[in-house]
Amino acid sequence: MTTAKKATATYRNDLLRAPLAGILEAGWATFALVIAIRYFEASETHKAFIAGAAPIGFLLTPITLYLAASFRARPSFSCTFILATATLLLLGASIVQSLLFFTLFAVLSQVAAVQQGPLMLQIYTENYTRAERGSRMTWPFILTALFSIGFAVAGGRLLDLKIEAYRWIFAVMVVACGISAVACARIPSSSLSRDNVGNPWQSFSLIWKDRFFGFVLGCWMLLGMGNLIALPVRIEYLANPKFGVNASNTTIAVLMLVVPAVARVLSTRMWGRFFDRLHFVTTRNLLNLFFLASIGFFFFTTNIYVLGLAMALQGLAFGGGRIFWSLWVTKIAPEEKASSYMSIHMALTGLRGSLAPFIGYAILSRSSPASVAIIGMILIAASIILFELIRGHTRLRETAEGSTLC
Repeated sequence: MTTAKKATATYRNDLLRAPLAGILEAGWATFALVIAIRYFEASETHKAFIAGAAPIGFLLTPITLYLAASFRARPSFSCTFILATATLLLLGASIVQSLLFFTLFAVLSQVAAVQQGPLMLQIYTENYTRAERGSRMTWPFILTALFSIGFAVAGGRLLDLKIEAYRWIFAVMVVACGISAVACARIPSSSLSRDNVGNPWQSFSLIWKDRFFGFVLGCWMLLGMGNLIALPVRIEYLANPKFGVNASNTTIAVLMLVVPAVARVLSTRMWGRFFDRLHFVTTRNLLNLFFLASIGFFFFTTNIYVLGLAMALQGLAFGGGRIFWSLWVTKIAPEEKASSYMSIHMALTGLRGSLAPFIGYAILSRSSPASVAIIGMILIAASIILFELIRGHTRLRETAEGSTLC
């Protein structure tokens, strides 16, 4: 199969998967926790595990990648197997009667599903040229966001009518996950090689063996921690009367979900072009500035319109951040080892995703939302400076020379 035909087949099946991914995203991110709270009356421990399922899964991706390479499996087949497993686990969550088993199946289904990250990146690296990867990802991401919003609204109304109807929500998720597995099976890909992937320890050793990669990961850790410690505190800031906003549930939903989602949808195509055409550092730091500005506008006002502006900036940042997070290692990694680099990036994302909410709330318990914001902004500002230090690095020179803008 020619490269052009591979790209077409990949893109066509990605467009099929994207709406289904939006359904699954809304289901795992919103409804699993709502059902645990309002139907099963879950404890804090159960809620924490459900909320932390994706970061836990990210931590396991180097192991999953190693196992796939050990069997010399094709990435597309591995993704099919992963999503088929997640489908069965979602089916279990839809029929069990106890909180313990609901939590177990809900968590494990998401842990399984996120394992496809490095494998899909290897597919994109193989089937898309360097100049088109960002643009190819824009419509799938737009469709994911739109269907996530639609499913969240429809599912929320269904649960408002009858909380026991959650089984229908999970039934839709089972079908979405199953069709996604079929779509993955139709994507062309080449067998993984253990020589290129290595074992999990060899993958982790890239952090210090490839010092440039390790430095970028360090910059990313500062950025991620700065953004993530403030993210969960936003809801606390809006909902807790002592902070002066005391927003209604509808206002909170609009600010936290609808406004950033709309901004994300409207900006995704722009960010896809920027990823392909601008220098790595230029794109990354534009996103960083939006994240920094969003925190600054949000935590130092009680004006609802300024809060809306802050969340729009957050949505703009997420519009490009999703593309950049998914594809940035292709800018610096050898193509045959892109999945190994991605697995470590995902593992560290899981680490900070697990730690950041606890750090954010620990700071809040001892001070104020403004203190959380200031610390987050300092970390993001530090990452901006450190990213600028690598602008002229030889590993990025090819991207800069091929750009129409710098």
